[in-house]
Amino acid sequence: MQLKHRSFSRRLHAIAAILLIVPCLLFCALAVGIALQKVTQDAGSVFYPRKYNVLVENASQRWGVPESVIYGVIHTESGFDEHAVSHANAVGLMQITADTYDWIAFLQGETFDPETIAIPSYNINAGVFLLSWLYRQYGRWDTVYAAYNAGYARVNRWLEDPSISENGILVNIPITETAAYVQRCTQAEETYRTLYYQSTEQTN
Repeated sequence: MQLKHRSFSRRLHAIAAILLIVPCLLFCALAVGIALQKVTQDAGSVFYPRKYNVLVENASQRWGVPESVIYGVIHTESGFDEHAVSHANAVGLMQITADTYDWIAFLQGETFDPETIAIPSYNINAGVFLLSWLYRQYGRWDTVYAAYNAGYARVNRWLEDPSISENGILVNIPITETAAYVQRCTQAEETYRTLYYQSTEQTN
C-alpha cells in the first residue's frame, strides 16, 4: 500500500508540475509572438515609412484615394525623395512631368504654376488627383498603376486588345517596365495596408 501511495503521489506531483509549466510556456510563446510582431512592425516602418503623413492624409480625404495606395505609389516612384528626377523628367515624390502637371490643372479647371511641381504639397495633391481620376475610369488599382506609368491613352488601347487584356483586366502588359511597376505598386500597397491599415482600408 505504501508503494502505491508513493507512486500515486509522484503522479500527482508530475501532473501539478505540468499544469504549472503549460501556462508558463503559453505565456512565453505569447510574449515571443508579441516581440516578433513588434520587431516586424519596426522593420516595416523603416522600409515602408509614412513620411509626409499630413499631406497624404489630406489628399486621401480630398480625392478619395486610400492612403495605402498613395504611399505605395510614392514608395515605388521616388522612395520619398522629393528631389527625385526621372529619365523622362518626371519630378517630385509622385514623379509628375510638366505636361502631366499642366493636364491635371486643365482637368481641375485651374492654372498651376510650373515652379510648384516639385513642392511636396502640390506634387502629392496633383498625383493623388490623377490616381482618383484614373480610378474613376477603370475601377481597378492595377489598371490605374499601369496608366499612371504608361499613360491612360496607351492603356485604353491595351484594354481593347484581346492579346493583352481579358474581360477588362490587363493580363499581358507588353511593356516590361510597366508590368514591373504594377507589380511593385501592388506589393507596396499591400504591405502598407497590412502594416498600418488592415482594419480600415479595402482596395481592389
